[in-house]
Amino acid sequence: MAIIKGLYSSLSDDVLAELSKDGIDNAFNELVVRYSGKIGCIARKYSVQGWDQKDFVQEGLLGLMYACKTFDKNSGASFKSYMSLIVERRYISILRRSLALKTVPESALVQIDSLGDSLLDCAQSPEEQLLYRERLSHVLKRLKALLSAREYEVLMLFASGLSYSNISQRLKISEKSVDNALQRVRRKVGSFDMS
Repeated sequence: MAIIKGLYSSLSDDVLAELSKDGIDNAFNELVVRYSGKIGCIARKYSVQGWDQKDFVQEGLLGLMYACKTFDKNSGASFKSYMSLIVERRYISILRRSLALKTVPESALVQIDSLGDSLLDCAQSPEEQLLYRERLSHVLKRLKALLSAREYEVLMLFASGLSYSNISQRLKISEKSVDNALQRVRRKVGSFDMS
């Protein structure tokens, strides 16, 4: 399916997921831009004392990749709901494995217990995890090369779940500058071949 560069931002999540499944990196990059804030919010929910939130965000991006690979538009669920569930299951799986190793801080125990056993584990094979990590590394390198240092920094902070206000305070810039940087990111990612 040939799509003119720059039109990815006008496509639905379902179409972008299908294109990403077919190996079109620009489609996945657009989903990263769209859902980095959501992934950051979910990561913040599951990040606990003693864990680095950036690691959780990276795991969330791997979950986004997995959601693209396995999404079925005929299932009746929206991509956003499906992706959120996959990311949350990934975090729960990480915390459960850590609990088994007795390395999770006590602050995580209540959170895990309150979730119950209703969510299934979505563990992947080590080969899939390696492939996802390599692809994510490739995408992040391309983004770093494509974006200015400020744009990349704003995108990573946004992906970590920080609000415009928090980003502006951290970088000592206005919220409008944060918004402008994210708009430039969207334009650049939509018009650049990330393969």
